Amino acid sequence: MTSFAASKTTPPASEDGKPKRKKSRDWSGATLVLMLGLSGLILAQLGHLWIAFDVASQFSVQFIFLVLAAVLSMAAPRMKGLVAVIFFALMIVGYALWPHWVSTGEVRAAAPTVAEQQLKVASFNTYANNQDYQGIINSVLAMDADIVTLIEMENDKQGVFAALKQKYPYQFDCNTTQNCHLAMISKYPLTDVDSQALWDGPPYVRASLGPQFGGLTVFGVHTTRFPHSRAQFKQVNALVKLVETLPGRVVMMGDFNSTPFSRINQAVSDGLGFTRLTHLPTWPATIGFPQLAIDHIFVSPGIRALSEQRIGDNAGSDHFPIFMVLAISPP
Repeated sequence: MTSFAASKTTPPASEDGKPKRKKSRDWSGATLVLMLGLSGLILAQLGHLWIAFDVASQFSVQFIFLVLAAVLSMAAPRMKGLVAVIFFALMIVGYALWPHWVSTGEVRAAAPTVAEQQLKVASFNTYANNQDYQGIINSVLAMDADIVTLIEMENDKQGVFAALKQKYPYQFDCNTTQNCHLAMISKYPLTDVDSQALWDGPPYVRASLGPQFGGLTVFGVHTTRFPHSRAQFKQVNALVKLVETLPGRVVMMGDFNSTPFSRINQAVSDGLGFTRLTHLPTWPATIGFPQLAIDHIFVSPGIRALSEQRIGDNAGSDHFPIFMVLAISPP
């Protein structure tokens, strides 16, 4: 009887003498990580069928990292689950450091053709509660863009406009006409300025540049945030319909609160035939560890990038600003 009980409680041994149950547990951790990653990617794809699932698509990069970490960990002789977690953590850290690394050093831009006009653009969600006004000023000056869209510019930031007036003499703050918290500042004259806050689409500021840029239209946009995917989708569809009515070239930039994998983002690209030039994670910037690429620059046909996207100093904001050099061809 004693011998029979002992045999019941002793797990069967494998050829190398190690319990099979221990090996099973060793694989289970990596398998769990793999299943989490694959489940997230499947949910993200379901957003194309039901927009509410688009929330998952915002984290597609992280789900891909989970899958890669699990696959790599399976080569480890033991503790595969722990190895998967370590790989995942390293990928997350590397992804956060990536925008900082590519944004160091001097900006190198290709030369435009004779027919093209060069234009450096920037977009910065300054964060509504950010009171580092001097930091915002310094960040904008450091990017040295020709035209900048500013988001979440509450009324308490009016001093920022005054401080930037010398370098950016042409300014449009939609808080002067309606409560939309968006602005556009430029080294070139702004014409046909417009803004909307309460409509079917997202809050925006819009202006045209002069004949030098062929009447280029520039938008600064701020959509609602996830998990309100239905409202986001409605907003961008309304925006697409509006932009379709405009002649000439268009640059659309701002805080779209959606990553490149999102159906929200794809609605802009597919609906208008625009190209998204941005991909770097920009949020959250509070501790310098961004994970989501939600600030973007879209351009219509006839506009191309002369430099890679970069991030600037967040200056107390929860977003990093983005900027790049474009070439505008005549319409």
